[in-house]
Amino acid sequence: MTGQLFRDYVKKHKLNLEGAEEQNEKLTKEVDYKVRDMLHDAGNLIVDGWMSGLMANKFPDVLKILLVCKDDIRYKRFAKREKISFKDACKRVEERQNSWFAKIKKIHKISPKTLNNVKNYDLVVDTSYITPQAVLKRVLERV
Repeated sequence: MTGQLFRDYVKKHKLNLEGAEEQNEKLTKEVDYKVRDMLHDAGNLIVDGWMSGLMANKFPDVLKILLVCKDDIRYKRFAKREKISFKDACKRVEERQNSWFAKIKKIHKISPKTLNNVKNYDLVVDTSYITPQAVLKRVLERV
């Protein structure tokens, strides 16, 4: 959800999705806090995004799920989706991720280690070798 909100904004304003210099602090906060407010106001809602687990920490009725995946598999998936080479996918994923982590550290004073701390989540699912349907099954079993 957060990623989609951000992509919609980028498309509407004709920005470069991967250009960290165009991903300003105001926009990042706006999207992050919009998600937090939606969690508070909306009832049944599924939210995905790096900050979602932390934004939902004060809401005990929210099931916070961390999806993880082995790096080489993430790169292969990205390469396939973007129709680029594995080498280019590795570079782009790492650059985008590092840029995003640096921005979040600056804006929210949160480190990547904190974002990925399993203690901030109710359920952690490794998606490396399972289908989206299997992920859904694990989530539903937890609910």
